[in-house]
Amino acid sequence: MKYIFCLILLIVLLFPAVAAATFNNIGVGARPLGLGGAFVALADDSNAADYNAAGLGYIDKVHLGATHAQRFNGLITYNAISGVISLGRIGSIGAGFGGLAEDSEIYSEQTLRLSYGNALFKQFAIGGNLKLFRTAFDETNEFIAENPYFVRTSSSAVSFDLGVIVKPFQSLSLGASVENLLPADMSISDTQTDSVPLNVRAGLAYRLASIAEMSAQGAAVSNLLRGSLGSLEVASRNGEIYIRTGMEIWLNSSIAVRGGYGVKSGGSSATTLSFGGSAKLPISGTTLQLDYGFQLLSGNLQDNITQRFSLNLLL
Repeated sequence: MKYIFCLILLIVLLFPAVAAATFNNIGVGARPLGLGGAFVALADDSNAADYNAAGLGYIDKVHLGATHAQRFNGLITYNAISGVISLGRIGSIGAGFGGLAEDSEIYSEQTLRLSYGNALFKQFAIGGNLKLFRTAFDETNEFIAENPYFVRTSSSAVSFDLGVIVKPFQSLSLGASVENLLPADMSISDTQTDSVPLNVRAGLAYRLASIAEMSAQGAAVSNLLRGSLGSLEVASRNGEIYIRTGMEIWLNSSIAVRGGYGVKSGGSSATTLSFGGSAKLPISGTTLQLDYGFQLLSGNLQDNITQRFSLNLLL
């Protein structure tokens, strides 16, 4: 507990913008984590709007999802729920809520999101998110109460995202999103402005089913190719560049495995290695998908492990 409290004090005193900067940088869903975070061009499940709201335009079922994530050996936890409902030709709507907390319970943050996406025609979709951010510090904590830096102990602001997905071919998907277009000031002090950073993503995803149709390999190899895809994403946030790539393989109709790799450069550098998997369980006409992902971070975050557990229900 002493270590945790010291860490929180260090964040507040030396890096007050870090708290706001965590917004939209945690990531949601074990499946995207297993793909190294390269999900902007896929965005095809309950996690879609957190990466690219345009993906909602291609969702034609009801998706419900929940995620539990741990970072820094459990020092920070993040829980999220989300849902997508198709409205037919007029598009799809979604909603989500995420809450971050740290072990000492001094600091917390929440994000509430409303989303809409529509495929204007088969090859092009557009979407957007309206988001409410909120941070809070424990006003009963002695250090918080007596520190003059804290003019207020909570803050909230609104912002929005825009995204597009283009599918020039059946197997190829191109995606881009711009998050936090409206400056969201999360300041808790009058001496400094702490805004949620602009986050820009662009990437592609390629499904290998078309290769399977042309493959002269055996049936087993062709079946693996039909259930496989690769993804690549480049993102920019706070002057740092992220390059992420991932691969997903469905071994059969029920079991999937994933792997991903990422590189961050700019103000600080790090590399990530990700793994994950899924299991689908049919239940009375619906499908329950269990996802798991973990990520190893090196560079400046050596020995850090992120784990995510997700439940997804397809109705």
